[in-house]
Amino acid sequence: MNKDLYQFSEKMENGDTVKIMTDLSACMFFAFETYIFTKQNDTLFLEKYSEMSSYKKRTQLLPKKIYKVKASNPLSFENYLKFLNKENKPHEKGDFPLLTVTYKKQNRKFYDDGLQDKFMKHDRLFIVKENIYPKDSFFKQDAPPPPPIIKNKKS
Repeated sequence: MNKDLYQFSEKMENGDTVKIMTDLSACMFFAFETYIFTKQNDTLFLEKYSEMSSYKKRTQLLPKKIYKVKASNPLSFENYLKFLNKENKPHEKGDFPLLTVTYKKQNRKFYDDGLQDKFMKHDRLFIVKENIYPKDSFFKQDAPPPPPIIKNKKS
């Protein structure tokens, strides 16, 4: 699985599916994303589901799109998985993986080593994600409005 996992976009056959589930939760923020890659008619498609449920549950399903990023591209999911493999931390506090990949009925889990490690790995994921979905603003927050301007009153 590992060899194919790091080149899945090139190794997949028609009818294959790769599912990547990411846990984006930290502290009191609960969120995850699922990326589903499917190969149909010699074309690789990607569909993305996002969910955030910290205060109010919000979900988003982005429609299928053709996945055109080559495995060798630094901004590919394959390279992100290689990076996670190199930086993987053994889990000792339960089974809460940062990312789980399901491919050909096998699971591969990647872990973090605390918040700093998790955020570093999330930052890298966000760069990959932005390359594929540059207009996805599901997790972006609007800046708060500027404070009102108070004019001095003359007595």
